[in-house]
Amino acid sequence: MKKIGVLISDASLMFEIIEALRADRVPFDIIDRGSRIPQNISVLITTVSDKPEKFSRKLVLCDSKNAEMVVREAKAMLRSGDHIRNLTIGIDPGSKTGVAVLVDDSFVDSAVVGRPEDVAQVIQEFLRLYPSESVLVRIGNGDRTKRNRIFNSIWDMGLPIEIVDESNTTRISSQKDVDAAIEIALTSGYRPVRRQLVIPSDGEIADIQRKSRISSGGCLTISRSLAEAVAVGELSMEQAIERQRSMKKPKSKHQASNRTCM
Repeated sequence: MKKIGVLISDASLMFEIIEALRADRVPFDIIDRGSRIPQNISVLITTVSDKPEKFSRKLVLCDSKNAEMVVREAKAMLRSGDHIRNLTIGIDPGSKTGVAVLVDDSFVDSAVVGRPEDVAQVIQEFLRLYPSESVLVRIGNGDRTKRNRIFNSIWDMGLPIEIVDESNTTRISSQKDVDAAIEIALTSGYRPVRRQLVIPSDGEIADIQRKSRISSGGCLTISRSLAEAVAVGELSMEQAIERQRSMKKPKSKHQASNRTCM
């Protein structure tokens, strides 16, 4: 079985890398400086000072990077092989957006993203980790507003984008967002030829207003216009609540309720 090797003299740095590898359940071996590196070590995590003179396999230098980034790069090298023909990225829009990466139709990596507009940055990182001959992005059609926000954030990257019918995707595991994204990546869709309109439905706006009531501890409900701004990504829920609070007129002592709203 192919493994990642760790050749680092600095004890504290080596501990950080090993903890990150264990957290991700990545197979690895610790390599002593000056010792022979086994053939099953296809990726070596090391430093400039520890780097062996003769090593023709893949290297990840970790002097100026955090442990999580180092392990992510090493995992990408371990899983992707020497050459990638097709890179497919599946996206499942929702309250948390699942992103799955397939290399030549085999699942290799994933992420879960909060804001739809942040998906583009995640894709940029995957493109860096998995350079390939061709790239295709597929987005599920389930959540129209978030789908279109994601689509528009990716559009300017110049990547081919398909919108996929996700009605048949299954979501029964503990990683349902990622699992759905994998199925979306494996399903053909249609290719829009322009940016998408972001028009939240009445139901979405009402739901955002309901959530604002909960988030504010029952003190207020944001206006429809503020809820629309949240839906299209112009404001966060916290910003909308703060704006609504600043617009509220203070009540007289006789009108004030027993609830304390800050």
